[in-house]
Amino acid sequence: MPKDRPNLGPFAILGVFLFIWTLIPSSWKAVTKTKFDEFHAPLWEITSRLDDLSDYWGHLSDSKKTLIAKNRDLARIRADFDVQSERKLTLENELAKINGLKAYVNSLELQLGLDQARSYRPIIARVSHRSLSGWWQSLSIRKGTIDGLYQGLGGVFSDGIAGRLIQVDSNFAKLELACNSNFRIVGTFRGDDRPVTFQGGGILAGGRPWGMVLDVPHDLSASQENPLTLVTSDLGGTFPSGIPIGKVIELEESGDGLFKTGLVKLSNNLSKLSEVTILVPDSQN
Repeated sequence: MPKDRPNLGPFAILGVFLFIWTLIPSSWKAVTKTKFDEFHAPLWEITSRLDDLSDYWGHLSDSKKTLIAKNRDLARIRADFDVQSERKLTLENELAKINGLKAYVNSLELQLGLDQARSYRPIIARVSHRSLSGWWQSLSIRKGTIDGLYQGLGGVFSDGIAGRLIQVDSNFAKLELACNSNFRIVGTFRGDDRPVTFQGGGILAGGRPWGMVLDVPHDLSASQENPLTLVTSDLGGTFPSGIPIGKVIELEESGDGLFKTGLVKLSNNLSKLSEVTILVPDSQN
């Protein structure tokens, strides 16, 4: 009897589809993708809100043993209250000194006619969907134009920068992650005010996000023992200066021989975000 031949029909159909897709103009692809995101945004939001509700009811149904453990932890916190109160008082005194210095600096800036630093209004948004494919590293959030968001705003989280808004609808927005290859901003190394360029590099095997730093001056060096911390610069206009971007542990000569380049290790939590803070420039500045 003849051997069974494999069914190549599905592969042939897939090949035809991919061939047709390559012939479609890029502008049509962009429009199709935008409409696809707008169609799925309400579904992503509903799923995200159901997850939040599930977590809420899960805490309400904690067992007696779990509640006892939580009360024990609370007792430990209360035991440290006196120590923390003393530390808080010290920090408040230091903060008062810092605020006094800031007020003095602001008064000098006004007298000298210098530009004051831009202030930002934070808007916290929940993540409703993640897109971490080989081509797209982005997040969809449950905020939009009705919340005062617009395209180009920067997003941050506890470990540093998260990305930048590239699409904003009435009640949802898409944030391009810092590891996306299309993401570029001006940065500096902590302790050095010379500008360098950061560009996203994608996600390595194991889910590790990374990027590249370009145009690094020749006199800078980095190692595993003495890494350089890359931070934002206000020259880029998207973020305030000093927000962490990532760590650089090695620099090498670039192709033009004028500068150095290096790999930037981003936070592992970048691809696991459930919440981001969008920075909206204060209209008074």
